[in-house]
Amino acid sequence: MEQLFIRLSAAPQTVVHWLIWNPLHQELIASGTLAQVEELTQLTEHARSRQVIVYASGTEILMTQVELPSSALRMLTQVIPNALEDELAQDITELHFAWPPIKKTGPMVTVPVAVVGKQQMHAWLDALQQAQIICDAIYPDIYFLPKPEEADHATTLTLGNQMVVRTGEHQGFACEAHLAEALTEGCTLNPVEQQDIEVPLSVMASTYYAAIQSGALPWINLRQQQFRALRQRSSHSGWRNYRGAAIAASVLVVIAYATQWVHYWQLGQQQAQLQTAIEATYRTTFPDETRIVNVRTQLNRHLESLGAQREGRSPLELLLYLESAFQANRDIQLELLRYDNHTLRLQVRADSFASLEKFLKIANESGAVLVEQGPVSNQNGAVSGTLTVKKEA
Repeated sequence: MEQLFIRLSAAPQTVVHWLIWNPLHQELIASGTLAQVEELTQLTEHARSRQVIVYASGTEILMTQVELPSSALRMLTQVIPNALEDELAQDITELHFAWPPIKKTGPMVTVPVAVVGKQQMHAWLDALQQAQIICDAIYPDIYFLPKPEEADHATTLTLGNQMVVRTGEHQGFACEAHLAEALTEGCTLNPVEQQDIEVPLSVMASTYYAAIQSGALPWINLRQQQFRALRQRSSHSGWRNYRGAAIAASVLVVIAYATQWVHYWQLGQQQAQLQTAIEATYRTTFPDETRIVNVRTQLNRHLESLGAQREGRSPLELLLYLESAFQANRDIQLELLRYDNHTLRLQVRADSFASLEKFLKIANESGAVLVEQGPVSNQNGAVSGTLTVKKEA
């Protein structure tokens, strides 16, 4: 699945940068800027069928850390704000504190923390909501730069009159470009603009890809606690791509059945229940037909009458080959489904990498289809990944 990267600005009237990237081919599709946050609606269509990764301007985020006893790990929500209170000029009740997953490594632990105003968080989330852009994570923008390989070095990227600076794993900031030299005194700056990058902003995508290859994204997600993303099914956004002509209508019919089938697989229902659901959906779609003998045969006739090209390549046919894989992996959840150019693209969520690997193995056993895995990430204890399904030649 293609990815849409967005860097949100701090003030409503400042520039928003965006980038569309194809992770499978490691290529830039499109990039640009918006004059202000209100113009995010221009990216609404781009976001509907793509994975959205959002970064927030570091000018509004303080990256810091606290040393705590391991016994405090269960009470971080209460402990961290109080531990930092004396270092902050603003009332801690007006601030949002976020940190990455922490493991107990000894009697004391170092907890990286990102601090941002709650009002600013609400402003960013409201802007995304108004543009109907759904994202599960918002990261401080320092993370879209590679981590410096040496001490006393910093990776930088200049965006207009601002500079983003990353000085460590969870250290960095953004500021007015003319202030960066003073704030990084004693550091060797490594601008990504001087590297062999056609569009410097594409470093967003390459850094993200490198990070998820480790198996778990170690960054601080600002969307936690009161700002945690509520799980939403995004399947409705994909369907909009198929409205219009007769072929689009036929694909919608197929997807309606596919969604019902996957739903019942996940709930572990028996074949009789599955058949009942399929027939009910068929009757709703074709109310003039009173007699159902063979749903698949009758559906295929409708598709042929609409001029759809079948030859075993419809989304329904491809999904049928995945039935055994879904049945063997009940924790696999289908979040997004797209069909384009005889290829079925699935965005799925699983409990673990092992479960996703098992799904791939079973799905490919028939030899009728080729199922390949795309980018995979681990967030909030769940594994999210992209799968492509093609009819085997």
